[in-house]
Amino acid sequence: MASDILRALLTVALDYRPALFQGFGIGRYVRNLVPALLDADPELALRLYGVFWRNRKKVLAGHDWPDPSRARFCGAPIPARLVPLIGRLRPSSAKTVTGPVDVLHDTDYAVTPVRGAPRIATLYDTAYLHDRGFVSEMQSRHMHEIVKRLLKGVTRVITISEFAKQDLVEAFDLDPAQVSVTYLGVDPVFHQARSQDEIESALETYGITPPYCMYLGTLEPRKNLVRLVRAFARVLEVAPEHHLVLVGRKGWAHERVFGVVQELGIGDHVRWLGQVPDSEAALLLKGAAVMAYPSLYEGFGLPALEGMAAGVPVLASDSHALREVCGDGALLVDPYDEDAIYEGLRMLALDRGEAHEIADRGRRRAAKFTWKACGEATVAAYRAVVEGA
Repeated sequence: MASDILRALLTVALDYRPALFQGFGIGRYVRNLVPALLDADPELALRLYGVFWRNRKKVLAGHDWPDPSRARFCGAPIPARLVPLIGRLRPSSAKTVTGPVDVLHDTDYAVTPVRGAPRIATLYDTAYLHDRGFVSEMQSRHMHEIVKRLLKGVTRVITISEFAKQDLVEAFDLDPAQVSVTYLGVDPVFHQARSQDEIESALETYGITPPYCMYLGTLEPRKNLVRLVRAFARVLEVAPEHHLVLVGRKGWAHERVFGVVQELGIGDHVRWLGQVPDSEAALLLKGAAVMAYPSLYEGFGLPALEGMAAGVPVLASDSHALREVCGDGALLVDPYDEDAIYEGLRMLALDRGEAHEIADRGRRRAAKFTWKACGEATVAAYRAVVEGA
């Protein structure tokens, strides 16, 4: 009887702020996860926790909210940066805002104050560790301290690949039994078939002339864009009609990418579009000859999977989570070997028979990663915490 009661009702407070302010990364994860959670368990109720002040009325009015009968927004008009200070000066709990809950789910790298309920935190990777060299030393120290504080009050950790789980267990001495893996899903917009007219219209809008190789993601050192640009410059020697299109926001040390473009004198062949909506990114992917994602480190590597879902041949790294996620659906190369990246780009750009075969495998592989499965695995983690409390 007790277990029937546990199965019947479950209320979870979830840090929803990333979904309101981030159009990429964690924000995309939270926006897709919430409806998947509601579909996964009809007895689940969500309290969408969001403490912020900036543009509050405009943000709340303009957001596309999930089912309000089961996912109620619980926010407070306080600048988010003041929450840790307030918590130290006057002990309080997120439950003051959300009301009684069974679990609180931290989705971002912020320590949410909560008492009287177990906490779960999603941790995505360990790219911020100092020995990785992928962020500044100051950012590395900051992130490491945040994660250590998060872990002090967490009952269970959720992460996004078996590779990320192993990394987190080793870096923070976690109990593997208390770490759940919930693979990310691909938004249906990347699977959706689009007409050639729609694709050509998108290319015209952005001023892109095919054929082109496309990168999707933040411009930062761990994405290995300097080697990608150097390899692409060599492709131009045998296929001068090609272009390289970079889609994504500028991250830490992004200037290195533009510096090597200028150094090599290939500015006429390289375009940076900034961040674009998913619907348009999907169209740009579908028009590409190749999608390149030779990242040096990933906890999952969602852009590579989105390229595979869009039906474009993908070149990705034969290491870390990308090997686990892409499987045989992409051409995997050593990300530290510029020659290997060049040969992969050249082959996918010029050998269309092999490229089509890889693209077909990639499409089938990407279909296995759904937000439905992510939602079901996350609810299972919630249940494990409640039933073990």
